Order: sequence, then C-alpha cells, then structure tokens
Amino acid sequence: MPYILVRGNLASYSHRYPWRVLVSGLKAADIEQLTRFASGGYCDDSTIVYLQHPCVVLTALEVLGYKVVASSSTSVKQDYNEYMWTMRKDFAEPEPEPPIKTVSGKPIWHITAKNILAHLRRYHQFDRHSLKWSLSVGSGLQLNKII
Repeated sequence: MPYILVRGNLASYSHRYPWRVLVSGLKAADIEQLTRFASGGYCDDSTIVYLQHPCVVLTALEVLGYKVVASSSTSVKQDYNEYMWTMRKDFAEPEPEPPIKTVSGKPIWHITAKNILAHLRRYHQFDRHSLKWSLSVGSGLQLNKII
C-alpha cells in the first residue's frame, strides 16, 4: 500500500497565500490529477506544495482513493497551527481468472496452444500433426479430443 504524508496549516499565515499544504510521496498519475489546484512548486524531489486549504487537498486525495490513517500536530517551532496526516491508498485487487477445465477435469489457468499441447503430451501419446481438437466455450473452456 502506498503511503503519503500531508502537512498543512489550518489558520492563514498571510494574505497573499494563506494556506500551504505539502504532500510527499505522490505518484505521477496522482500529481497529474491534482493539476487544477494552485501549486507552489516542489519542496524537494518527493514533495509538492499546494496553495490550498488542507481540507480541499485532503478531500481531493480521498477522491483519488487515499484514506487518512493517522494525524497529529507537527509542533514545528512551537507552531501548533500545522498538522500532519498520513494517508494510504489500497491497491486494486486483481480479478481472479476463472479456471479452465480440460477433458481430464484438471484446471489450467493460462491456456495457449503451446500449453494445451504440453498438457496433452503428459497424458497421451499422440502425433501433434494428426491431432484434431476443438475448444468448447460455455460455463468454462473445455478441450475436446476429436476421434
């Protein structure tokens, strides 16, 4: 799970740029999604500055799939106006492929002509040039030997 850190102030510092939110650890795709928000540039290689209220940035990150897992006051230089949020984004679970059953009833997960021939060689003696077979698609994929 990728984690990011968000640090920002809840009360304004000045009239020109009242809020400053630093976000560390974003992936390029997420930075691209946040381009509509005013940016103050990069603090370092992994931290980007947004000139928005922290609630705006946190809400945008939640829309991108991040969830707050921890928060605290940073107390940098005795300034209790700044807070830090740790956020994480879950990876999408890959969809399992349905098993493909052969005539013998054993599942094959990745089926190619090469895999079918290798599977048949294990169980049957045959001449691959004279083998005739068909694939049936229904509730699953089945290999049927034509005699």
